[in-house]
Amino acid sequence: MPEPVAPHAARTRRRRRPLRLLGWFLALLLPLGVTGLGAVGWYYADEILLVPPAADTDFPLEVVEVDGRSVTLRGEDADTAGVLGLDWGDGYARVGDGARDDGRGVARELTAFPDRPSAGDRARLDGYAAPADLSAVLDADVLEVAVEGPLGDYPATYVPGDGDRWVVFVHGRGASRAEAYRLLPSVVEQGHPALAISYRNDEGAPADPDGEYGLGWTEASDLRAAVDFASARGAEDVVLVGYSMGGAVVGNYLRQTGGLGVAGVVYDAPVLSWGDTLALEARNRGVPAVLTPYAQVVAWARAGIRFDLLDQVARADELRTPVLLFHGTADQSVPMASSDAFAEARTDLVTYVRLDGVGHVRAWNDAPAAYEQAVRAFMERLPAVR
Repeated sequence: MPEPVAPHAARTRRRRRPLRLLGWFLALLLPLGVTGLGAVGWYYADEILLVPPAADTDFPLEVVEVDGRSVTLRGEDADTAGVLGLDWGDGYARVGDGARDDGRGVARELTAFPDRPSAGDRARLDGYAAPADLSAVLDADVLEVAVEGPLGDYPATYVPGDGDRWVVFVHGRGASRAEAYRLLPSVVEQGHPALAISYRNDEGAPADPDGEYGLGWTEASDLRAAVDFASARGAEDVVLVGYSMGGAVVGNYLRQTGGLGVAGVVYDAPVLSWGDTLALEARNRGVPAVLTPYAQVVAWARAGIRFDLLDQVARADELRTPVLLFHGTADQSVPMASSDAFAEARTDLVTYVRLDGVGHVRAWNDAPAAYEQAVRAFMERLPAVR
């Protein structure tokens, strides 16, 4: 009988064949005089796979004045559009979309959330529009829980509710659970239990053995653990919310499970096709888009990522779950063309909210009430699946 193989050893063994194939791939390139393309592919793969070190928080704005329900800010991007958070390290507030120049800076409507800044504070605008401590602003129990997953315990934010349909939030690459905190209070008001999860390589979560992102390929197993967590606590079905790369995580989970137990999906600027997304990122970095296939080959060789299986646009005919899709035309991180094609391919299942002039994962910030109403109406239409 063969000896049992430790999980890490099995992982290493599975990768030997892709690495050998990468060697053959580079060997084939050498006679063509394009080995440099493979090197560029490796560099670009590093850019998308490696987990960057935590960066120091920068506070580029100065709080000039606080007057009643108004705050005046000075600094670059103080007039950024949308309902946003204002973070000054020791406190957190919200500012409104109606920015105006008052001669000393940019005046914006101010809402304590839960705090108020003081003149002289250094601050930054924050798209999450909610503090990391959600309990400070949500009139409900906010619990820090541990989800037992494939690599250990993953921290998650859990807000109980009376319903048996849970909403599970999956944040994007380089983001955190707090990305969900804009929408989460609205679904809690509807009575749904809410779970904002972490996945491998997040702060406080287990690191991937290779220290790399799986771009949704490996993180889907972490999401599976979160859905199991919900099911074990009474969830009859779930609605999955995926932001940016969280959309790739959700899509791969649907592929793996056939959408079993998933009543619906909400996508916000989702990565639906890594080929399209990498091509856009290449253009943003001044790298010829023709090089992105080399990065995909390297990522497959290093991490076993099957980009063809992650491509929800190419595989749209396999979709069996209703989807509410938000995407803005000003998104410079994830191409809107992928969402356009996905929605067009499945008009029977995809409700598409296409937003002019809205940036990456800023649909809620652009019009919070309209966003929440769209989600509420979508969820009310969903039938039970169990």
